[in-house]
Amino acid sequence: MKNKFDKILFDLDGTITDSKEGILKCLRYAFDKMELENPDEEFLMSFVGPPLIESFLHKVNLNEKDAKKALGFYRERFQTIGIYENKLYPGISELLHLLSQRNDIKIYIATAKPLPFTIRILEYFKIIKYFDDISGSTLDGSISGKTQVISTLLNRLEPDFNKNRTLMIGDRDHDILGAKENGIKSLGVLYGYGNKEELGEADYLIDSVVELQKFLLGGK
Repeated sequence: MKNKFDKILFDLDGTITDSKEGILKCLRYAFDKMELENPDEEFLMSFVGPPLIESFLHKVNLNEKDAKKALGFYRERFQTIGIYENKLYPGISELLHLLSQRNDIKIYIATAKPLPFTIRILEYFKIIKYFDDISGSTLDGSISGKTQVISTLLNRLEPDFNKNRTLMIGDRDHDILGAKENGIKSLGVLYGYGNKEELGEADYLIDSVVELQKFLLGGK
């Protein structure tokens, strides 16, 4: 039977990798450097996924200058330490390998994480070889947010690709919204950082990597 989707876009944090430890430690580092009161983990988890500059601006209410300064402190620790405080979800590498072996499927990365960090992470876990293209944000903010990241990637695909057979897989609401705003289907993974309420607008919901493999490739 022909696969339902032939172009599959994956988010990174909370979908392919469990990056919570590194991100939270880098956020706490930034808050300490900015001499701000360190918030609880639930609040910090809301930073995982959306562009960090927006979270510093709107969730911490920093002005633009201080938000950029806080982002700089975050990246100071992340690019040397935090980037490796990270792990693949069990079974995800095997799934990516199986997808990459299919002639009728192409897989991509679409993440709000800056592209240079994304490439380093994919290389570190030795999974970069599975992806046909990689789209991320830019360090200067010229490409920022999931909607723009997805549209940047879709614009690089052949002009006659079928949006109805293109799927965005992610764990946060901005993944689902970004897919809808680009006219493609979305799948929310509940093993990541979002819950059923947050991912309620997704076209599909799955609970585990095992279920994700069944959905994408079929089989028992």
